[in-house]
Amino acid sequence: MAHPDNDIRDVLWQLAFQFKLSTKAAIADDNLPLNGMHVRLLRLIRTQPDCTANQLANLTRRDKAQITRVLKELDGMGLIQRAPHPDDKRSQIISLSAPGRALMRKAEHAQEKVKATLLKGLSQTEIDAFLATARRMIDNLDREQGGQS
Repeated sequence: MAHPDNDIRDVLWQLAFQFKLSTKAAIADDNLPLNGMHVRLLRLIRTQPDCTANQLANLTRRDKAQITRVLKELDGMGLIQRAPHPDDKRSQIISLSAPGRALMRKAEHAQEKVKATLLKGLSQTEIDAFLATARRMIDNLDREQGGQS
């Protein structure tokens, strides 16, 4: 039987778990009233022009109902604002509010600390190789699932 540290499944689970714990701790250390999914959506909203809930569902590979629930939480905290989509009356454009932008700056600082720890001692070549390999693995799984996650 293979040792867990030599099994890709165990290593990926452990990496994801440790990353999630570290991110959660960094956010808590900075007294940010957010969870990991809040931060992920806020970051995507900030970077996506004319961002919609459908875009967020596609980018995160999450169910639109889950995205809608998290957006409602962010809206309730006053961190996002919504405007009618000029080309699609069924959709809204989502952007960060001023408090959302300020909080996102703090969250980015917390995430950068985690990223620095995560990548400590790795060369850019190693990071690039890991990213390329991880993207291929994700693509393999997407193809196996018919492009749906």
